[in-house]
Amino acid sequence: MLLNYLYDHFLEEHDFARANDLSLAELQQLIEKRIFPAASYTYNSSGRSLSFVSNFVDETTYRFHLVGYTGWMKAIRRYGLDSEDRARTYFFDCYGASRAAFASSDLGKLLTAAQPDVLDQFNADHANATWDHFLNGVYGVCTRDGLPDSVFLKQSGVMFIEALTARGRDRLSDKEMDLLSQTVMHLDTVESEFAPHEVEKSSRQRCIIDVRETLLSGIAA
Repeated sequence: MLLNYLYDHFLEEHDFARANDLSLAELQQLIEKRIFPAASYTYNSSGRSLSFVSNFVDETTYRFHLVGYTGWMKAIRRYGLDSEDRARTYFFDCYGASRAAFASSDLGKLLTAAQPDVLDQFNADHANATWDHFLNGVYGVCTRDGLPDSVFLKQSGVMFIEALTARGRDRLSDKEMDLLSQTVMHLDTVESEFAPHEVEKSSRQRCIIDVRETLLSGIAA
């Protein structure tokens, strides 16, 4: 169920603010200043509770923030991220460090050698879109913690898998199939499970579930 998923992975805005020693007004101010992401999910409740004591009609809007965004709140305080420019600079410092670590890893080297054009897509336009998506709460939906290093790993994982699978299974060598399997496992560690109603349309379906079922079936992990 959707609400079970949301309460397992997110905090409703009142609880999120309380967990981070903020008032709702202070949290909203950070969002309006483009320092902190907006809620990843908005849930409009329209229901009725029946009990021995009373009948209750509920018409409420709930906003959910990823639990992992507590890490971003800690960074705001620790590094004095009091403006969008400072927050964006810090975000891309972390994002760039994740890219550098990935590029120097064994998997990163193999993927870059196999698909050298993928990392070229991480240009200024891509950075602008990434920052806007971060502020809109998008990475609270599609990554496990929503933080900059995971954002890069999620983006690059999807892009490398799409590049590797573009030709179809019959045109992939055994070495490429092994590399694809490693990349799917890598993406699985950073990408969220997605809400139940979203999975079918998600990159998890396209790049993990479908790839495992159609291309990697029968291949040992």
